[in-house]
Amino acid sequence: MTESKGEKVEKVEKKPGLLGFTVERVNAFSDGVFAVAITLMGVNILVPTISGKVTEAKLAHGLASVWPHFFAFVLSFIIIGMFWISHHALFSEIRRANRTVIWINLIYLLLIVFIPYNTMLMSQFGNTMVSTVMYAANMAAAGIVQAIMAFYATHDQRLVDEDFNPRLAADFVRGNLIMAAVFLISIGIAFASPQWAKYFWVVLFITPLFERAIFGKTPTTAEE
Repeated sequence: MTESKGEKVEKVEKKPGLLGFTVERVNAFSDGVFAVAITLMGVNILVPTISGKVTEAKLAHGLASVWPHFFAFVLSFIIIGMFWISHHALFSEIRRANRTVIWINLIYLLLIVFIPYNTMLMSQFGNTMVSTVMYAANMAAAGIVQAIMAFYATHDQRLVDEDFNPRLAADFVRGNLIMAAVFLISIGIAFASPQWAKYFWVVLFITPLFERAIFGKTPTTAEE
């Protein structure tokens, strides 16, 4: 009795790595860390403090005063979502796990759990160069580490199937390095103007268009 392609893939994914590590456990732990990071950001959104009797005008003014917290939360939520999508796409191709990729992934997740702290810092001191640089450095480091993880897992089909498409490996690495480059460039801009450094982050949302125009990139199955 023949097995379907989906059943074969599922069996391969459940196959433990060199030291008994499974991709399923890595994915479950990683998803939990992403969920906690996003939750912590929501918890840290400040409620406006109003003295005396609460009126509609005072509440509206109070909400306006804490708008940087909402901006920082939404921005970080979207960026963490981008990291999660990229991580999910990568691990949908990884079939085995070893100690090295486990540790690279742990370093990556460490950077992810730092995002809520830097988000809070930027929301309170967003006009300062230090908070902007720390936020951008956090994001750039996460992008670089995920690129390293993608290169390590896919190079010479180390942790992927033998018929893995090398073009996907280039897409994984390039996408994360482009994100890291945007934040690294913004660090230089922040020394002159923290506000313009934040405006520069808009490039993150238009780079996919340039990627498709320059590299002829089309969405992979995982990205779709």
